[in-house]
Amino acid sequence: MQQPDTRPATTPAPTKPTPGTYVLFRDADRLLAGRPDHTQICRVLPLGNSHDRVALMVLATKEIIHQAPVAYMRPIDPAELMHDIDTAPLDALGEGRLMTAAGAWLALQHQRTNTSPGALPATRD
Repeated sequence: MQQPDTRPATTPAPTKPTPGTYVLFRDADRLLAGRPDHTQICRVLPLGNSHDRVALMVLATKEIIHQAPVAYMRPIDPAELMHDIDTAPLDALGEGRLMTAAGAWLALQHQRTNTSPGALPATRD
């Protein structure tokens, strides 16, 4: 009879991302402190990287994070980033006219953000 495996489940060690790669980085200190900005989208920089740490630039703020541990980041798959463009309808112009994929994506984004016409300001007598 085989004994059950009692070893704890572990996440495999991540591979070190190359400079220019986009990653999701989780700042463990911010996470454990309960801060809402603990996970950020970053780009890996070619600055002073070691075997288990890299320099990151936070895209939203341009902040540089030096010596970020690779264990707390995951690469962002380019296919995931491009999914909405790849699946955008090309006939957004209507009447059978076709658009480029980028134009269709922009039209779709415009539709999503402008779902209702803006209200006119109230008039005063």
